Amino acid sequence: MCHLKNEEDNKKPPVNYEHTARLRIVKEEKEKGGNNPNGKKIKEKIVIKENPEIIADRKPMKMSSIYRKKYIVLAIIVCIVFVLAYQFVKVKEVDFPALKTNISKNIDISELYVGDEQDLRKLYGINQNEIENYVSFAPKSNMQANEILIVKCKPEYSDVVMKKIQGRIDSQSNSFKNYAPDQYKIISSSELKKKGDYIYFVSAKDVSIVDNIIKKSYK
Repeated sequence: MCHLKNEEDNKKPPVNYEHTARLRIVKEEKEKGGNNPNGKKIKEKIVIKENPEIIADRKPMKMSSIYRKKYIVLAIIVCIVFVLAYQFVKVKEVDFPALKTNISKNIDISELYVGDEQDLRKLYGINQNEIENYVSFAPKSNMQANEILIVKCKPEYSDVVMKKIQGRIDSQSNSFKNYAPDQYKIISSSELKKKGDYIYFVSAKDVSIVDNIIKKSYK
């Protein structure tokens, strides 16, 4: 019988004496709390401590290669969208030197000359402090209706400059209407446009040709 009892004892799981000791301590603390003369309850805190070896073995989670590729593709798409959108929203500027050269090469300017600041004041009443840049082809004779003016106005003067050019058109129309029907036809078919701070006045036989030159002069 003794032999069988020893075998049964060996089959029992080992006793965790440390755990048993902890339970006894907790039990004793509860008993002490019950006998607290002040009648105050002692709050019990249960602290769970992790094994340092387990913490040391933990490794940071690595991002899956599939998700990493998705993020890279998404970043590339966003960059492409911004680049394409910028082409539509960016403000294009007129290359005035190129514009002057292209007009001189592509249309007949035998009856025109390159205007300066004095011509701007004389023909249109435009002052230099109202504009930032310009190209002017003025008529050599008062009997000619051909003239071209492209100006970039300072923002606060764009409407003022527009009215001054319109005044020039009205004055020339009244002059040619009675005694120069061919020139009146040119000035009455002239084009006056405003695009942002830019104003275009084209009085010529082939307005469309000058329009195309202006469009190609943007940079």
